[in-house]
Amino acid sequence: MSVLWRAQRLTTWGRSRFAEVTAGSPDNCDAAAQAIGDAAAPMGARGVIAYGAGRCYGDAALNDHGRAILTAALNRIVSFDPVTRESVLEAGVTFAQLARHFHALKFTAPVCAATGAVTVGGAVANDIHSKNHHSMGGFGRYVKWIEVLLADGSVVRASRDAERDLFRATVGGMGLTGIILRLCLQLIPVSSRSVVAYYQAMPGIDAFLEAADKAIDEGLPTFWFGWVDALARGASMGRGILETGEYSGVDDDAVQMPRKFVFRVDLPRIVLHPMVVARYNERRFRRVPAAGAAMKQSLEKFYFPLDHLVNFNKVYGRGGFYSFHCGIPQGNHQGVRELLRVISAAQAGSMAAVLKPMGGPGEGLMSFPLRGYALAVDTPRRSGTEALYAQLERMVLQHGGRIYAAKDALMSAQAYAQMFPQLENFRRVLRQVDPRGKFQSDMSRRLAIRPELGSAAG
Repeated sequence: MSVLWRAQRLTTWGRSRFAEVTAGSPDNCDAAAQAIGDAAAPMGARGVIAYGAGRCYGDAALNDHGRAILTAALNRIVSFDPVTRESVLEAGVTFAQLARHFHALKFTAPVCAATGAVTVGGAVANDIHSKNHHSMGGFGRYVKWIEVLLADGSVVRASRDAERDLFRATVGGMGLTGIILRLCLQLIPVSSRSVVAYYQAMPGIDAFLEAADKAIDEGLPTFWFGWVDALARGASMGRGILETGEYSGVDDDAVQMPRKFVFRVDLPRIVLHPMVVARYNERRFRRVPAAGAAMKQSLEKFYFPLDHLVNFNKVYGRGGFYSFHCGIPQGNHQGVRELLRVISAAQAGSMAAVLKPMGGPGEGLMSFPLRGYALAVDTPRRSGTEALYAQLERMVLQHGGRIYAAKDALMSAQAYAQMFPQLENFRRVLRQVDPRGKFQSDMSRRLAIRPELGSAAG
């Protein structure tokens, strides 16, 4: 049952932040409980945090000079009831595992991460949203209960009916209530293993936002995802490609995935020079015919469009990248326009910029979604990026929006407190379930989520 601890350097998908930790890898729930006991000393001042697949972009799962519990080995699909469609899963189960196991049975997760590498524990901790939030809501909506390993070593099952405060603090709580061991997820049935996707060129941000408003108000189509050319200016600002989709009603075996390509080295900085990216974006935009195009895809290809590009984050070079991912309330088109105008003027956009509609608040106290638009832009980590981010943060506040913590590495504590009105309630629950502040992360300290811990957490 004992857990072997060893020194390890961890990073996350953005590779802009690193942590030197003492890491333990329990392979069952009892061993995880033992690991929590071990974490009381000798590094109690820095605490412990769960680390899943490392697909958060910032520092939510990092704990520099503290401890980390690696949950990858807790990856068993415990049970499934096809009548209730409920599956009990250990926290380390990935979306790729779910796809392999359940798509053949004609069931799927209602909300999927954009990569199969993400764990379901991470999906709960960040209450992830996908390209169907306007129609289906966030991941937490389909979680029936969560088993959480608390700071005192006890395991508590939290749901909407029992331990409701713990449930709402754990969904979207970034691992700060405890270690998620297991959860019960309700799946949805599908008629086939494919999606019919439709691609349409959008001339600018106004066309995108009008289409997004319709999707939010009507809850249709099921999937809505916009790739945005964040370098385009003038009348073309915010142009891009709108991808919509519906589950296919035709039973088939459309399970083909593209051939994998592995990025083995960090690409040179010149690859992401604005002129190079602008040319790539131009070609990508021009590939979609004016009349649009339809395509049937496997569920896996549709859910995880970049998983065939292994180590895709190496495209951003050795310095890594930052992701600016914000939500702006519905109707505030001007706010989205102003953000894009500043990003394009700074030539800070890359090939990865997206717009998605969101249907309303999530299940957790600290869930990111709201009713409005999610705008996300990834940019290489280089001189001037932090200053640009600070400017964008101020603009998001001015327009009544918020920033997504799962993708964040730069948000200020002051902005976080203003963007998330349930922060005090969240702190109250944390003090109840973890009075000594055993669960900490680099993010929790940066955002002053537990200010009473003072310098011991710094």
